Amino acid sequence: MAERTLPVDDLTDEAFAPFGTVVRTPSRPHDAAGPGWRWWAETVELQDDGRRWCVGYLDLEPSPPPRFDWAERHLRSQETIVPVSGGCLVYVAPPDHPEEPDRLPPFDAFRVFRVPAGSGVVMHPAVWHGAPIAEDEAAKAIVLLLAGTGRDDVTVVRFEDAPIVIDRG
Repeated sequence: MAERTLPVDDLTDEAFAPFGTVVRTPSRPHDAAGPGWRWWAETVELQDDGRRWCVGYLDLEPSPPPRFDWAERHLRSQETIVPVSGGCLVYVAPPDHPEEPDRLPPFDAFRVFRVPAGSGVVMHPAVWHGAPIAEDEAAKAIVLLLAGTGRDDVTVVRFEDAPIVIDRG
């Protein structure tokens, strides 16, 4: 199979809604403030099933051309990605057919979003995704997952013979 190309979308609440929630500076008034800081409490609620939340760390390097040839999903767990330095590209596809965990959606169902440093995404359970991709420069990101997700709640599908190339526009 030939490789496919996907454009990069801007990260908006509406565009990302089928896959999860965008994390960014809230538009509502802050809950508290002091010299040099403002605080918004409980901006996004994360679900759990009794497992504790864990913090993961990603060190990303650009690898031209940006492309991916695998996707994973967690049927019971959300996943949060927050770039803390440098922006990244996050690819996602709808959480279709959870009753068939390894049934990949059609390739044209995938979307790619530009997630700037300081913003982030919280993906719904069962949303297909993969490791974020550094956009133009090295990036670092924090990942929040329920404990044991990578061991007990992950389905990975590889499609090396039909990689998807990302067109950054």
